[in-house]
Amino acid sequence: MQNNEVLKMGAPLIAMGGVWVAQKAFAAVYRASTGNSVPKADDLDVPVTRVMLYASATAVVGAVVTVAVNRTIAKKVQSNDSF
Repeated sequence: MQNNEVLKMGAPLIAMGGVWVAQKAFAAVYRASTGNSVPKADDLDVPVTRVMLYASATAVVGAVVTVAVNRTIAKKVQSNDSF
C-alpha cells in the first residue's frame, strides 16, 4: 500500500520530467528538420502563425506524455491493489 502512495505522489514529478525531455527532443527535431532555431514568442521576425503552430505542437506533445505517464502509473497502482 505504501508503494502505491509513493507512485501516486511521484506521478506529477515523473510527468514533468517526461514532458521536459519530450520538449527538448521536439526542439532538437525541429532544429534538425527546419535548420532554424525554435520560434520564440518575443521574436518579431518570426511569423505569429509559426510561433502558434510550434506552441500548439509542444502543448500536444506535453499532454500526450502526461496522459501516458498518468495512465501507466494508474495501471501499476491498480495492479498492486488487486493483490
